[in-house]
Amino acid sequence: MKDQASWKMPLDEFYVYSPELDNYAELLLTENCLEDRGYDLPVPWQNTDYPQPEDFNAIGFRLFNLDLAKKWGYGFAPAADEESARLWQEFITETDPYFKDAEYQAVFDECTDEIRVDDPDFQQNFDGESYLAGLALQADGVVLQDAAVVEATARWRECLAPQVDFALPDDPRTGMPPAESERVWKSEGGEASAAEIRDAIADAECRESSGLTAVAYERNWEEQQKLVDENRDKLDRIRSEAVERKAKLLTIVAENAPAAP
Repeated sequence: MKDQASWKMPLDEFYVYSPELDNYAELLLTENCLEDRGYDLPVPWQNTDYPQPEDFNAIGFRLFNLDLAKKWGYGFAPAADEESARLWQEFITETDPYFKDAEYQAVFDECTDEIRVDDPDFQQNFDGESYLAGLALQADGVVLQDAAVVEATARWRECLAPQVDFALPDDPRTGMPPAESERVWKSEGGEASAAEIRDAIADAECRESSGLTAVAYERNWEEQQKLVDENRDKLDRIRSEAVERKAKLLTIVAENAPAAP
């Protein structure tokens, strides 16, 4: 079922789990291996649902609309699970100095190699996701050259150009905001400035009034549906393998992760 607000697409059903789950499960096994050798790796609890923040959809596609522009300009929304995100950031910060120790790094690499010999899919199990991403890019490439999208982009540009003090990119879906906009906004402390929010709102309104968002969504849906129909057998295999892989990873996590705080 279509849902423009969340940019739901036909390929979405084949994205079964996040690659972060592979990384987390491998780190938990690495922690065990390091402890057996007298070393530490304090891998924290993580929310393995990997919920997306408000400005990303379920498969990690960045969203942009008027509501989001009013809240954060072009900036990122807060993490959906702030505790999980906080624990992970603390883990990264705490363990970074460990890898400046050559001896520790060597033992870590040995453990990683052993784990990947036992389960070669670790860090190599992304062929399916790469295939999905390739199909999505293929569809988007067609859409980018579609006459209706090109015309809507021209209307967007005509709408927004008089309202901002920076040059607009060729493709608003990937080029906004341009780097020079930071000079115009002069935001401080990581927060969106009033100028940024104003320009983001104008951008979102012009995407709507020009019809760009609507036509880009419809044409992307059509192109992805064609690719799904043409590649259904392979996509079904990718999904089936991913379901099996996810179950295995969740078992590893259940047996090795610390309890939720």
